[in-house]
Amino acid sequence: MTHQGDEGGSTNSITWLTRGLTERGHDVHLACRPESLLASRFAEGPVRRVDARLPRGPRLLGEARAWKRWTEEHRIDVVNAHASLDRHLVSYLRLLGSRVGIVHTRRNLALSTGGWVRARFDALTTDAVIAVSRRVADDLVRRGLPRRHVTVVRNGIPLDRLAPVDPERVAHLRRELALRDGVPVVGVVARRKSQDDVLRAASVLRRPLEILFVGIDEDPELRALGASLPEECRALCLGFREDVADVYGLFDAFVLPSSIEGFSLALLEAMARGLPCIATDAGGNREALENGAGDLFSEGDATALAGALSRILDDPPRARARGEAARDRVFREFDVARTIEGTEAVYRRVHEERAG
Repeated sequence: MTHQGDEGGSTNSITWLTRGLTERGHDVHLACRPESLLASRFAEGPVRRVDARLPRGPRLLGEARAWKRWTEEHRIDVVNAHASLDRHLVSYLRLLGSRVGIVHTRRNLALSTGGWVRARFDALTTDAVIAVSRRVADDLVRRGLPRRHVTVVRNGIPLDRLAPVDPERVAHLRRELALRDGVPVVGVVARRKSQDDVLRAASVLRRPLEILFVGIDEDPELRALGASLPEECRALCLGFREDVADVYGLFDAFVLPSSIEGFSLALLEAMARGLPCIATDAGGNREALENGAGDLFSEGDATALAGALSRILDDPPRARARGEAARDRVFREFDVARTIEGTEAVYRRVHEERAG
């Protein structure tokens, strides 16, 4: 269940999980907003899509009563909530006496504490909490959730369906974007996540650069920073694109500058494509880039980011080694099949404990 389901990494993760569990023989119901991107992906097929429009405030408890009846009528064994509003709703199922297994998935560090009271509430009204990285799990425990209640199941991507890069389309993109020959291309694929720090780092470097921001449109802050870049630097906001695989083929280095991150799918995809990666030491980025698979910098430290970029761009053998290590790590550790298996194991444990 999710009340979100639009463009973003969580929508892709839920898509792959839903398909994977269905392929493994489970009877899967997907509750989401009917107009969402997630709903459109399951308009047909074996997944049973359920319309979910969740109200905020006191009316959510009344909605929970209806969902309790629905879970009983459909003999649901486990409900997994993936976003804040639906986590509240499924916890209310337990308060209403539901016997269904309750699982929360936490995809990011908590933005608000709720303190000990909220942690106690989550512990009492769920059977398990899935954290997408060790950093997210540690944050939940620090806030008061019992360690035994939290299971780390890290994000993965479907490596067997990784879209290939088409050299002809990449060449066409280079011409379309008027990228200069011999000028390094630095790419960020993300929603609005501290892209301004990349522009500040470019001002520190003062060298020719092409900077591509995929997934966002230009805003006043980026426009002002872009105008103040050294003459030899250029930044382009490409918005949301369907041809991201080919855009990755333009990059000489990938940067993830976000200050808040659970476990980035964009970072995993860049790693899978053998790109040297630089990311903030936020959320699960350190876990992704362990063992020489990339470089980290402190969030907001544009000077440190500039140094990391310089080391990659000025040392091609080092860049190749980083890219190869990144690709090897993804293919060893972060196939989405492992995510599906880990989540399924949590569901089975919860169901067996409830049935016992």
